[in-house]
Amino acid sequence: MIRTTPHFNPMALTFSGHETFILRSNWLKKAYDLLRLDPELFYREDAFVSLGVGKNMAQSIRHWGRVCHVFRSEQRGFHQATWLGDALFNDQTGWDPFLVTPTSRWILHYHLVARPEMACTWYYTFNLLRGGEFTTTQLAQQIMQFVTQHGGKAPSPATLGRDIDCMLRCYVRPDVAQLGPAVEEALQCPLNELALLQVIPGQGTYRIMTGARPDLPDQLVAFAALQQARFLGRSTVAFNELAYGVSSPGRIFRLDEDALHARLLRLEAVTSSAAMYTETGGIRQIAWRNPQEETLDSSLLEAAFSQEGRYA
Repeated sequence: MIRTTPHFNPMALTFSGHETFILRSNWLKKAYDLLRLDPELFYREDAFVSLGVGKNMAQSIRHWGRVCHVFRSEQRGFHQATWLGDALFNDQTGWDPFLVTPTSRWILHYHLVARPEMACTWYYTFNLLRGGEFTTTQLAQQIMQFVTQHGGKAPSPATLGRDIDCMLRCYVRPDVAQLGPAVEEALQCPLNELALLQVIPGQGTYRIMTGARPDLPDQLVAFAALQQARFLGRSTVAFNELAYGVSSPGRIFRLDEDALHARLLRLEAVTSSAAMYTETGGIRQIAWRNPQEETLDSSLLEAAFSQEGRYA
């Protein structure tokens, strides 16, 4: 299986920041709107008052906005929306300000798991975890090994345990028969609609689910393949890399080989000939005409959202 770990700063790996609160659908829009009025919001002691939440929850909202690539921290002491934040949440032109479409959920998931620094547990689980089933103990051991092998500072067992628990609560759909605050919180998380993780009852074991992902737009598969090509620094990427490489569409979206192959057959049409898939001499690969073209990112995502029937 192909795994190419990207270059990263092992001392910058993060296992906290969410304050154990999972992502909620309305948080990012609320923070985006307030930051447009007050870019210094998260540097104010009373930020939680403006956000209408507790102090720890305000810190969690800042964390989720940054790891989901909705806004970024600037050196001058304020936060600024990214191009994705503006494209999603602008009241007049936003693709999906309230994150109700599958496309929104998938793009947030992509940004959460594609980079190792900001949310290392998420990154490791979907890119590097060995085997399709795991316990929290096994996952913690593998993450610790990954960090130490790369010369990073290992988190405390308690910190890593809380991080793993938060990640699982984001993706595992709750049993609605069990009423309580935890269930209500989980139902507000857009990620648990993706059906990527499943708990095996009575075993304390979790399973990463692989499948065809019918609610995943072809344009997002192309978007992930484009980012992978840029990371690899070349215009051609082999099928096995697309299926099993780190930060590949196959790994991040958990597409099985047949589903990925079907998507790639449509790649030329999906990208308006910016890329094509070929099978020549037993070599299966995609080739981008110009992977550094800056407009490709936004055009692919815009096309994905237009198919949701929400973008005007």
